[in-house]
Amino acid sequence: MNPVTTNPHVDPALVERAREIIGRELEFFSERTPRSAEWLADAEQSMPGGVPMAWMRSLYRHAPVVAVRGRGAEFEDLDGNTYLDFNACDLAMPAGFAPEPIVRAIQNQALLGNHFLLPVPDSVEVCRLLRERFGLPQWQFTLSASGANADALRIARVATGRSTILIFDGKYHGHLDQTLWSRNEQGGMDADLSGLDPASAQGTDMIPYNDPQALRDRLARGDVAAVIMESALTNCGLVKPTPEFVEALNTEVRAAGAVFIVDETHVQFAVHGGGTSFFNIEPDILTGGKGIAGGVPIGVYGMTDRIAAVLWDHRDHDPGLEEVNDAHGLAVGGTLYGNALSLAAARAGLSEIFTPEAGQRVDELGKKLQHGLQEQVDRVGLPWKIDRLGGRIQWRLTPEEPSNGAESFASLVLAIADARKVFMINRGVWDSIATAGPSVSYAMDESGVERYIALAGEFLSELTRGVSGEGRE
Repeated sequence: MNPVTTNPHVDPALVERAREIIGRELEFFSERTPRSAEWLADAEQSMPGGVPMAWMRSLYRHAPVVAVRGRGAEFEDLDGNTYLDFNACDLAMPAGFAPEPIVRAIQNQALLGNHFLLPVPDSVEVCRLLRERFGLPQWQFTLSASGANADALRIARVATGRSTILIFDGKYHGHLDQTLWSRNEQGGMDADLSGLDPASAQGTDMIPYNDPQALRDRLARGDVAAVIMESALTNCGLVKPTPEFVEALNTEVRAAGAVFIVDETHVQFAVHGGGTSFFNIEPDILTGGKGIAGGVPIGVYGMTDRIAAVLWDHRDHDPGLEEVNDAHGLAVGGTLYGNALSLAAARAGLSEIFTPEAGQRVDELGKKLQHGLQEQVDRVGLPWKIDRLGGRIQWRLTPEEPSNGAESFASLVLAIADARKVFMINRGVWDSIATAGPSVSYAMDESGVERYIALAGEFLSELTRGVSGEGRE
């Protein structure tokens, strides 16, 4: 499902004006980044599109720049332009660039060894820190949130003896075949991306977010192995769960014999303790990744003792078996999972950077950003509302708060998001991707927030210039 431009609260004249801004600003962008453009052209001889991951060419909906260094909340490109980063590498760098505690931990651990395929002392300390933050007692490690979600779903299948995975509209759980599907208007399932195994859709069902009755009805069929949800939808704008929805999830998923999985990947640093703590959600398994180790690859998943027992009872080798091929345990794990370098970085980040006190500061900065942007929106007479979850902000181009993915997608207009992003990039602020909103990193301060607000005000003035006030709603 993609954002559309049929939002009744966005005058078509604003969309046309946004397209004019995009054309002008892209020319300016090209003038400011000639060395990056030349580098990308040369790099096409060794990498498709000149990038080491295809997303880097398409994610931003403009040409990428070539990054050379970063410090704190800013990074610099090959042309010497600096950018104040409100995207945080799509939330993979909430600690900012080169944070001293994580740099120190990486350096020290590299001298001792990056990996041993054995437990290291930092493992149990990281588990303790995660337990303090999220409440779950038992933890395992992967290299990404996608890997954590894959393991969690496999554990759920073994725990229940079922195979169906229930997801919610507007979700994103990484690049897993079974979760990259959406319900179409005819009731079937359409792939969100190409290259998926069509058979994987047969084990996936999807219902609206924030619909307790739809949840009850689907669970009543008795075939659901796992219900996997984001603690707040963040890949279609921002949708927060209602208390009624949370209550239904907490009480009825387990009662129906299914495993309840909460994916915290995009919310875990918006508020301390993630949406799980903020909204009082009670999962059987919690998954996360991205920024936990400050940009060093890691994924994590926490479990109740009951689920941990399932994992242990079905491990992939039983020493009592005479033949290795007789072991048919859970398909979890990876050679680099739980490596010493990732765990050292995660310990430093969780203990020295992502503290409750720092989380409170991020929340206050998020509040300041929300209020400042709302003042700018009101100043130009647009009927939009700026939404917030801690340090995570959402440009919501409607006056009403969405309750599910479909409503939230309808509140997005790609042309306006694209125009805002390239406008701000050309003035030294790296804004969020089109389906998200600016995020306050732990390296940010009040001056950075004020800078974003001022530039956003300039953009809104440009966007509304020549469009009559009466026509904006």
